[in-house]
Amino acid sequence: MAGDRPVGVPASAHQLWDDGVNADSARPGDLWILSWDDEVLGVALIAAARDDFALAWPVTLPGEASFAPGLVIENSPLGIPVTLWPTRETGIGLHLLDRSLGRLLDANAIRPLAFALEDGEEPAFPAAPGSAWDEDNRAADRALVEHWSGLCFHLAGGENEMRLDSEKVLAAGGSSKSTAKLLGLPPQQLRPIWVGDAEIDHEQLVALAEDLGVDEVTLLQPDPLAGVVSRLAAPRFKRAIKARMAATRLNEAAVRGAARSEYTLAARDDANTADAIDRKLRDAIARAGRDQP
Repeated sequence: MAGDRPVGVPASAHQLWDDGVNADSARPGDLWILSWDDEVLGVALIAAARDDFALAWPVTLPGEASFAPGLVIENSPLGIPVTLWPTRETGIGLHLLDRSLGRLLDANAIRPLAFALEDGEEPAFPAAPGSAWDEDNRAADRALVEHWSGLCFHLAGGENEMRLDSEKVLAAGGSSKSTAKLLGLPPQQLRPIWVGDAEIDHEQLVALAEDLGVDEVTLLQPDPLAGVVSRLAAPRFKRAIKARMAATRLNEAAVRGAARSEYTLAARDDANTADAIDRKLRDAIARAGRDQP
């Protein structure tokens, strides 16, 4: 992981940067490295954590952007001062959380700090010298805002897939046989689409809806594995996903998609507990891309 270390990370913190600390969930106040496709996208403080996303305050390291309204935090887990940007808060998907670097702020300090900045009061930490309004800083500030705003819309894949509801096709006068003929698919290829395990693409959906004389949306169902896809985004699976990427040379979206497909093939576990689902997900990740040469 040495290739993704920013120049501002001192040698004393190289191991921490490379390995992180033992944390499998996001906690307010912790400092996290964000990544996608094994590329570091930034460092952020977790301001709040939800089941499917986190509120993040960007953090920049020595050598990167640092000016007001950024706040200087002298003591960081990396052993260097960092600049915290509470006013640049953004929501991010949990799938971007790679590894924790440890605690940057006490969780109880986050809300008072945010309220102080909103109310124009003096924050508990000093502002970085200079200002976003300074001519030399405007471009850097704009780039910072654009980058983190973009991360807000970053998706892991699978969130908006279209799943056919075969009961609705039958109710509209269709059948599996007529659908297979219309779409030009043999039964073995239609089956995962018919039962909702695989996505139906837009052209197929349009053709089927036109043939049945109904609106496209009336033939769809919510993804039956939406909860699984959401759970797979948790940071506790990131290390295994990255290892599978290295083993298969697939990108991250492909590994996550393959893991979802492998999950549907796993043996049924009647326990259906969180631990059982996590075991199945880890097994599915380990099998993802198994047909790759």
